[in-house]
Order: sequence, then C-alpha cells, then structure tokens
Amino acid sequence: MSKTPNSSSASGAGSGRKTLSVPQDFVQRVKQAVERLKAEGIELWRPSVSEELQELFYVAIVSDSEGCTNAQCNHNSHDPASPIIKLVPKSGKLVYLGNVEYGGQTFYYYALFQNNGTLYFEVVSEPFRWQRIYQVESFVVPDFLLAKFAKGE
Repeated sequence: MSKTPNSSSASGAGSGRKTLSVPQDFVQRVKQAVERLKAEGIELWRPSVSEELQELFYVAIVSDSEGCTNAQCNHNSHDPASPIIKLVPKSGKLVYLGNVEYGGQTFYYYALFQNNGTLYFEVVSEPFRWQRIYQVESFVVPDFLLAKFAKGE
C-alpha cells in the first residue's frame, strides 16, 4: 500500500515515530502567501507580466487555470487557459479608480501612490482574451473617474 499526500505518518500521530517539525522557511512562505492573497492588488487573468511590472509588484497566483485546455485547439478566437494572478505593490498604496466600457472591452484604472509620485495603470479586459495591463500617463485616466476623488465637491 503506497502513501498518499493526505496520509501523513510524518506527524507521528498514532505511531511510535518521532514528530517531524515544519521548517521555518516553509512557515514563512505560507504566511507570505496568505498576506498576498489578503492584500489589495490588481487581479488579472493572464499567465505572467513584464519584468518592469515585476519590479513594482509581487506576483501571486491566486487561482487554478481557467479557460481552454484543449491541446488540439489553435486558440484563434480565444486565449488558452491561464491562472488568475494578483499584482501586490511592493511599496506604496494601490487605489482602484474605476472602470469604463467601450465596444465590448472594459478598461479598469488604478493609481499607485508612491513617495516620489503616482503611477497609473490600465487593465484591458475583453471576452475570451487574456487581460492586458499597461502603465499609462495620467491623462489616459478618464477625468470623471478622477473627479469623484475631489474633496468637498
């Protein structure tokens, strides 16, 4: 009879074996994963992001792959399966500004407040295609999304 991952004799429960302690590096990584899943971030359906974005954000995989997994499919009308990832800022505060729909696409806007200024991001979502993310200039963000942050108006 073979051992399965769920039948853990390493715990020592019910046996004369010595209890195996969990290494601290594993405990720390689990803690880090939980923190990233709870943190504010930008969730995207896509397999990865650019190196430039990886310098600004931690990339956490937050779900299993979703989408077409047919090996015979050439994915002409859609992208292949991908996990949902979350971009969690390494520093600063991320603020969701809002979204706009244009012709079957939805554009989501975010601001990342940092000590030396603000970075803006646009996420483009369209049916059956991986979401795309771009760092954009502030003028790309629609004025009506920013105006709602005005105080006393």
